[in-house]
Amino acid sequence: MKTSKSKPNHFLAALALILFLESCQNLHDSTSIESSVIVATYKGGQVSLKDVNLKLNLLISKNEKLKGLTFEKLNSEQKEAVIKEIILNEIAYKEAKKRNLDKEKDYQEALKSFESELLKQKLLITIAKEATDENSLRKNYNELVEKLKNKKDLRISYIAVKTQKEVEALYQSVIKVPHSFASLAKKKSLDREVAKKGGDLGFVLEDVLPADVLKQAKALQKGEISKPFTINGKWVLIKLDDERAAEILPFEKVKDALAKNLAKKATKDFVSQSFEKVKVKL
Repeated sequence: MKTSKSKPNHFLAALALILFLESCQNLHDSTSIESSVIVATYKGGQVSLKDVNLKLNLLISKNEKLKGLTFEKLNSEQKEAVIKEIILNEIAYKEAKKRNLDKEKDYQEALKSFESELLKQKLLITIAKEATDENSLRKNYNELVEKLKNKKDLRISYIAVKTQKEVEALYQSVIKVPHSFASLAKKKSLDREVAKKGGDLGFVLEDVLPADVLKQAKALQKGEISKPFTINGKWVLIKLDDERAAEILPFEKVKDALAKNLAKKATKDFVSQSFEKVKVKL
């Protein structure tokens, strides 16, 4: 297999720049102030706080351990190193332009690749922002409120074991002594984190429950225990501990979660619809 040492790894470089672009979205409102703060000068130019922060965000996008790093947190040597790197980039850029290196084929190919990746990322960010404006959030919240009007929150406890024989024995025990359900869940249930709570899942919106579990729960009265059934390769018993009208939280409390969900859905829809339109054939 032939390799070329002259060409950079465009994919990794583009990926770093994509992450960098995303990390810079929140800087938009402060850039005018940062541009006016000069941290260094040199013959033919100057370095602003904006230049430094852009450089630091690029470094952070490549290394999560640097998250939260700011220019103020750097010591004098580190500040000097960052500033010199920015100046060197500018000097090298001007020299490369003088030599017409930007006209060479490999550079043009890399530039096109970067532009494509960066514009794609910027488009997805824009789509996400458009989907999460105040009107969209309010509309989605009102639709959810309407949807939840006739729904219930169910409080369920469960025991999950490997075999039908095990679950049948447990079923006979809890039918005779219903209050033993929690203690048996702690001892026997495979899902250890929930078992520590006596199998108690707490209140869960009915729409979130797996269809098989919801079907069993709907057939129970409060305090009743289901017959054994299977789900995801496990034998299960559930107990309906309580039920209530679905809780509807105020808009401000769910606003952030709604925004994340709408942004995710908008970008996912754009991707799937785009592939449908172009009819990819492999």
